[in-house]
Amino acid sequence: LLATDRTDLLETWQIATSPVWHLETSGIPVNQYRNQGKQTVPVWYPWPGETLTLSLNRPKGIAGQTVTVLSSHTRVNTGKRANTVNLDLNILSSRGVQHQIKLPTEAAVKQISIDGVRQRIQNTDNRLSLTLKPGKQRVNIEWRESEPLSSQYRFPLVDLGLPSVNASFNMELPLERWVLWVNGPSMGPAILFWGVLLAILILSLILGVSKQTPLKSWQWFLLGIGLSQTETTLMILVAGWLVALALREKFDKTLKYWQFNLMQVCVAGLTFIALLVLAVAVGKGLLGMPEMQIAGNGSSSYMLNWYQDRSGEILPQPSFVSVPLWLYRVLMLLWALWLAVAVLGWLRWGWKAIKDGGLWKSGPKKTIPVSEA
Repeated sequence: LLATDRTDLLETWQIATSPVWHLETSGIPVNQYRNQGKQTVPVWYPWPGETLTLSLNRPKGIAGQTVTVLSSHTRVNTGKRANTVNLDLNILSSRGVQHQIKLPTEAAVKQISIDGVRQRIQNTDNRLSLTLKPGKQRVNIEWRESEPLSSQYRFPLVDLGLPSVNASFNMELPLERWVLWVNGPSMGPAILFWGVLLAILILSLILGVSKQTPLKSWQWFLLGIGLSQTETTLMILVAGWLVALALREKFDKTLKYWQFNLMQVCVAGLTFIALLVLAVAVGKGLLGMPEMQIAGNGSSSYMLNWYQDRSGEILPQPSFVSVPLWLYRVLMLLWALWLAVAVLGWLRWGWKAIKDGGLWKSGPKKTIPVSEA
């Protein structure tokens, strides 16, 4: 650019360039920058005869992906005959492209929508073609699994065609299933019951070997399994009752009468409370729901949630093992029958221990002095 030599004119130069162009200038310096909309424009006020050289070049593109999966959410709704799977994707695309996603071979696609608008299903060998526009968009894919929920379930194999982030998985289980094991990303549910069961086994071995009570290790273990469906304090109370009966049987008989009577009252009261706890445990086991102490990432016994921050082209496949609830009912019924027989034996032993040395002791008789006539 060359400024005119005429003295009756004042020139102003300003250059607005598209973001795809790179501008370099030489000659006179920039006098001012103006904001025009969302763009900053350089401005020159040349003197007569001054020149400005402009160098424009368009940067070359580099190889890389044009589509980014910002998040994915796989949700499975169980049914008696089939399962419905919903896949929500938040996708960012730098240009309009056709992107393919591969679903399991047995998936029956019901609908595809982008930003709430239903799309025509383009399915070739279970490869879905998605027409993406530049910018962010939400894609929802819904399909049906022909197989009902079985004892071992694994989330469907989904190939997104490119790595992704923020993958979450959710499954709400029916009430007639009993979850025994879970597997998947580390940020997900964990079954704490198996750790509790291991602790019960160790304590049962210790109590059985100690021979403080007539109960053997396997009896302590069975008792602990049934009581594990109640509060931990109630388990300790029943165990304390059996230990108290054993101590009562071996207790020193030289106690004072009021100490002996107080001990008898405490043992009798503890027996009543322990029997009440056992009755509640039987009722909860037969009529209640199994308590597997499932926790982690907002999960519970009938809601399983997993999350993984980074995934490959194929999404993770969390899995779990479950059995029908009637199996739990049968096991608890067998435990209740065993407990009824065992408690009768414990009560016979407890009655023998309580009446050892007498059931009650009377205080010393007061002697009344005879006054002299």
